[in-house]
Amino acid sequence: MAKKIMIGADEEIVCPKCEHHFSLSAGINRQTIENYESEFEAAIATQKNELEATSKALIEKAKQDSIIKARAEFETEKSALAEELEEKNKKLNDFRNQELDLRKQKRELEEQQANFKIEIERKLEAERLQITEQISAAESERFMLKEADYKKKIEDAQKANEALTRKLSQGSQQLQGEVYELEIENILNAAFVHDSIDEVKKGQRGADVLQIVRTPYGQECGKIIWEAKRAENWTDKWIQKLKDDQQEAKADIAVLVSTVMPKGVTDVILKVGDIWVISLHVVKPVAELLRATLIESNKMKLMNTGRDEKMELLYNYLASPQFSQKIRTLLESFASMRNDLDAEKRAIQRLWSKREMQIERVTSTMTNVVGELQGIAHEALPQLESIETLGLEGSELDDDIVKSIK
Repeated sequence: MAKKIMIGADEEIVCPKCEHHFSLSAGINRQTIENYESEFEAAIATQKNELEATSKALIEKAKQDSIIKARAEFETEKSALAEELEEKNKKLNDFRNQELDLRKQKRELEEQQANFKIEIERKLEAERLQITEQISAAESERFMLKEADYKKKIEDAQKANEALTRKLSQGSQQLQGEVYELEIENILNAAFVHDSIDEVKKGQRGADVLQIVRTPYGQECGKIIWEAKRAENWTDKWIQKLKDDQQEAKADIAVLVSTVMPKGVTDVILKVGDIWVISLHVVKPVAELLRATLIESNKMKLMNTGRDEKMELLYNYLASPQFSQKIRTLLESFASMRNDLDAEKRAIQRLWSKREMQIERVTSTMTNVVGELQGIAHEALPQLESIETLGLEGSELDDDIVKSIK
């Protein structure tokens, strides 16, 4: 059977002899073309039918193959999924078991950790106490050594200071004591003009000042001896010496005026046995109170009989808490009045200073005016001479005011 090909009518053909180019439709007649066209169409239809049948068979086969393959793949995948699911379930059970074990181990670890912390805290507390005791003992020993060293240095310094102070004060102690005694004597003389204030001469045995209390009518009511001590440290020997001096002078009351009080005492007045111990700035109020006591006691002597009984009454009165309280009240009132007086003095002095400056300015201005007027009028205004003395007179008046304030 001859082979047939299909070529388009417009396909260009080349002549093998002359190589002339022409289309296929130019070299074949129309009838030939139509004959071959119907033949070709029949062949094509036949081939189409064959191809359709073949295609249907192939499609059916492919469809069957696909179904078989799909079923096989599905079974394979299903089996794989089942195995995977079983594996996952197994792993999940393993994970659950592991989680239970881990939770159990966690609880055990937490309990062990809590017990471990408690044990560590106990050990740390024990170690801390031991270390604290060791450090405390070491620090205590070190502090004691250092304190002893400092005390030794302080004692050495105090001894050196006391030695130096003694050397420096040997020449001035007697003078200081005399000044202190003189101050007491001046206070008593200024306050009690009717009393006899006698200074005990240096070198004579006895207290520093003897005060004989008298009424305004000259009647003697009793004796007070005053001892002055200007020192740095207190000594109990002063009390016994003053008692001996009181007995020798036959004084009713003995007073020790000291710049230093017994150890631990902060009051300005204290009674040690029968001896009154006071500070210098309360000499006047204490003396007033003691004088009043002696004067009252003297009245009682005149009114009553029996010397021993009167002396016992006087002693009981002087030793009574009421008497001490009266002295304290008097001293507190005196201190308050003294503070008020000082404050008033300062206020008046400030006011006076201000007024003095104002008066000086006015006086200076007036003097300048008078001088200018005299220079202009020459001798025509002699009455201006008296005005120049006004500033001096005002100054003298201000001095009198200041003296009265002081």
